[in-house]
Amino acid sequence: MKKNKLHSFRMILGILFIVLILFFCQYLCCIPLNWHSAGFLFELMIVLLIAYLSVVGYSPDTKDKKKILKLSYFPIIVIAAFLILILIGTPYTGGLHNYKGQSKIKESDFSEIPQFDATQVQLVDKDTAQQLGDRVFGTLGSDEVSQYAVGDDWVQISMNGRLYRVTPIDFGGLYRYFVTKQTPGYIVVDCYSGEAKLVRSEGLKYMKSAYFSQNLHRHLFFNDPFAILGSPKFELDDEGRPFWVTPVLNVTWVGKTRDVKGIYVTDPTNGQDTYYAKADVPSWVDNVYPISVIYDQFRQTKRYENGLFNWAKKGIVEFTDDYAYVQFDDDVHIYTGVTSVGKDESNVGFAYVDLKSGEISYIRRAGAEEYSARSSAEGALQQYHYTAIFPSMVNVSGRPTYFMGLVDGANLIKSYAFVSYENYQLVATGQTVDEAYNNYLRLTSADGRDDADTSEMTITVEDIEMVVRDGNTLVVIQDPDGSIFHYSMADGDLRMSFVKQGDTLKVLSDQEGRIRQLLSLQHAE
Repeated sequence: MKKNKLHSFRMILGILFIVLILFFCQYLCCIPLNWHSAGFLFELMIVLLIAYLSVVGYSPDTKDKKKILKLSYFPIIVIAAFLILILIGTPYTGGLHNYKGQSKIKESDFSEIPQFDATQVQLVDKDTAQQLGDRVFGTLGSDEVSQYAVGDDWVQISMNGRLYRVTPIDFGGLYRYFVTKQTPGYIVVDCYSGEAKLVRSEGLKYMKSAYFSQNLHRHLFFNDPFAILGSPKFELDDEGRPFWVTPVLNVTWVGKTRDVKGIYVTDPTNGQDTYYAKADVPSWVDNVYPISVIYDQFRQTKRYENGLFNWAKKGIVEFTDDYAYVQFDDDVHIYTGVTSVGKDESNVGFAYVDLKSGEISYIRRAGAEEYSARSSAEGALQQYHYTAIFPSMVNVSGRPTYFMGLVDGANLIKSYAFVSYENYQLVATGQTVDEAYNNYLRLTSADGRDDADTSEMTITVEDIEMVVRDGNTLVVIQDPDGSIFHYSMADGDLRMSFVKQGDTLKVLSDQEGRIRQLLSLQHAE
């Protein structure tokens, strides 16, 4: 009788212990209750084993070998089932169809890429944004600075046609969280001008740096405990209101393949969550697809598109290790190179990825890989010991060109460089974007390879203005059809100083309307 009571008491204690451990793990780790989560399966396996041992009351000092063997059946079955679930769904165990064709890849031509616009590419990388953000953070005042910290997010967003990096002001620790309960706003950095601003908003409470029920991960878990979530991104809508954007992932076979099926948009001021299916995402949201998902999908698609056993590695390519941000049609994209799996020092092409739709525009075109281009740009200014940031691929008069900033030891941009993708020895630098751009145009023209990019035109001057941009004077001309042409006086033809309304010019002009050469000038009578 006493033995039965002891056994029942031990069983009750075991069950209570399991419940407490389970609650603690779920509250602390927020493991999604989903069969495709490896963390959940592992947690379930541990719980089943503990529950079994608590109920059965197994004692390792028993002398009955048959009983030991029988008691071992259940743990062995549970562990074996866990291993089978982890292994099943791989390409070698019936899941090949899930791996093939994950990426939405569109074969594109480089001519489809818009002409270079400095406001549409990344001039400020994360390290530079952090430096700028740390400086402006001090404007909070001595009392508040000690209570908060600058967030490490620095998410790339597009807002009203320009690229920005933005990060929230975080709680400075547990004690400061109890004192403040909310943070005062966020920091935004203009990726073209480098201007950093601290923006005060309604108090931000639901944060990744918050604690207890206001911790963003925990808040989302208890709102939807079955969802497998990606990493939340801090974004702003077109009016500058802050939100957290968290992708909801569709996962097959315990995390073997991943895709995005929707997002949660969370208001950090009140914790209100709104779910949007992928097709219904608001226009201001930029970061729907996690970059890790994009990389995995492309790698797995290319790995298995020619079959499971592709011994010759036919068609197997992958993205290069890093990426840069660009903007097309007011949506944020990443640029990255595409290289063979052999990791040689050249690219077989490059790609632009829409982070909202996940669509990949793949351009097959051989050229130098990014690190060679960076080294070439650094070598052009080696006396200054600048470091080139990861470049963007831009279209300069139909020529694929790496564009990058060069930073000093304080991660502040001191110069800019254009490097030819097809011949990375062609490098042009300048202290401003326009200076580097004009130097590159002169360099490529002297290289004798831009003849196809220019055409002879006759222009009648309907209107003319002189515009100063970054210290450089531009002559801007409009013809009777409304077409705009421009000439940089840095190119040295002083005749352009005397052009007036009604004059007729014969010029060589490129596709962007830049006048490369003045062939003749006929003044109006």
